[in-house]
Amino acid sequence: MASSFGITLITGTTLIESVDVQHTAETKELITATGTHSEARIVDDSFTFSVKGKGTTTVTAGAATGAPTGVTGKIVITNVTASQTNDDWESFSYSGTGYSHAT
Repeated sequence: MASSFGITLITGTTLIESVDVQHTAETKELITATGTHSEARIVDDSFTFSVKGKGTTTVTAGAATGAPTGVTGKIVITNVTASQTNDDWESFSYSGTGYSHAT
């Protein structure tokens, strides 16, 4: 029986070591004159993500591609790092934000 493993949030040919995705939302609350909650709603939600891997990456800062599966909206890559050492493979990491309601 074959087994499979690996990270499925990023597709491509490079080796992905880790992917972190955080979905956050800001809320606005209305309080009545007696101090109780009368209404609450999400005003803005967004995704922040970071990806680490081995090899080279084609993702660049300011790009709109490279987000993990499930991150929606307008994508902005904010940070890209590439590194090399003598005793290990070339590695990279990048992070960004997905603004769910932006176009």
